[in-house]
Amino acid sequence: MKKKINNFRLGKLFYNDKFVMCFSILLAFIFWLYVASTTQEASVFTVTDIPVNLPELNHELKYFNDEGLKAEVRISGNALVVATVTSDDVYITANDVSMITAPGNYTLDLVPKKTGMKKDYTFDSTPTPSSINVYVDRLAEPREIEITDKIKVSSVDENSYASATLLSQQTVKVSGAETIVNSIAQVCAEYEFQSTLSQTTVVSAPLVFYDSDGKKIDTKYITSDIAKVDATVPILKVVNVSITPSVTNMPETLDISDKITVEPSSLKLAVPHSVSNITEVSTENIDFSKVNSQNNQFEVSLIIPSGSRNIDGIDKAHVAFDMTDMSEKTLSLTSFTVINEGTNQSVSVTTKSLDVKIIGTKSQLNSLNVANITAVVDMSEKADNFIGMTEMPVKININSKFNQCWSYGSYTVNVTAARKSDESGA
Repeated sequence: MKKKINNFRLGKLFYNDKFVMCFSILLAFIFWLYVASTTQEASVFTVTDIPVNLPELNHELKYFNDEGLKAEVRISGNALVVATVTSDDVYITANDVSMITAPGNYTLDLVPKKTGMKKDYTFDSTPTPSSINVYVDRLAEPREIEITDKIKVSSVDENSYASATLLSQQTVKVSGAETIVNSIAQVCAEYEFQSTLSQTTVVSAPLVFYDSDGKKIDTKYITSDIAKVDATVPILKVVNVSITPSVTNMPETLDISDKITVEPSSLKLAVPHSVSNITEVSTENIDFSKVNSQNNQFEVSLIIPSGSRNIDGIDKAHVAFDMTDMSEKTLSLTSFTVINEGTNQSVSVTTKSLDVKIIGTKSQLNSLNVANITAVVDMSEKADNFIGMTEMPVKININSKFNQCWSYGSYTVNVTAARKSDESGA
């Protein structure tokens, strides 16, 4: 058997395109290394994205705009060395900060310095930029400031009312550069509606800071816990309601509705759209037992429902009782009825006679006498186990057929409460 002859020859490789390309690259690299290591001419290279590191300050001062500052610088030296220098091998700092002793704006010249193990190169230029502007101040303690409502409503629907704006937060906490924080005179939530409002609307209103001269403050050196607030503008509907006097201590059978006048008799209210059945508002209570011919006119406050607004601005009404046809009569009562005695009490009225003034129409007063009146002492207002002498109020009840009469004033009598066991033992 014949041996297989190996016909491989090195020269054949140069007829292969891929081999020729790889060989050329390798040869060029070797040549470059030789030239770079033997040449005396320095290579120039630019190092970029170098962080700026500023020196610490005295007097409790700090920089407020030094974050993210970067620069670049050209270096020269052996090509093999400068090609490997990165931003980690260089840092840039301020040349001198000794003149910074108070808050303010300063311009600092920048200088490059070497760091790390690579030293065999020189700086071929000043940094770019060659200087920077910095703001220096002390750090302020957080300050809480009240937010002022500056929400503007241009228009609302007819028969609608824009109520006072409600802010989701009343104060804002501000910190940062002390000089700027201390210059804040007002913080406003600002927003202006351009469209006509017909229903309650909520918007996000940005906060704007002002100094004592009303100028806007640049907030780039301060921070706040919130930048906006939710502002609610309640839109209410307008309704006309009547004013009804509220009268207490009036006998149930007494009907003098035609003798009471109220001025004004109505007013405009702005109420939530959810309220559908409001037709009247009442006054504060008038004690009818204090009404007579000399005391028959009252200025009483109005009770405005919660969540409503009094558009007319009327806070009181004038209530008058027509006493033209009324007279007065005084009767002396000697009989008293005690109710709601305690289980172990025996109560007796020690007052012998009580003069009671009665007011009513002349026709009814002429026939009214003591037999038509009951003086009631209610012991439920006293402790169930009370024993001894005391004073108790008296309620004057007039027979229902005298429905145009009432008692004037308040009355009391003296009573004695004894234990039932004591009384039986005596």
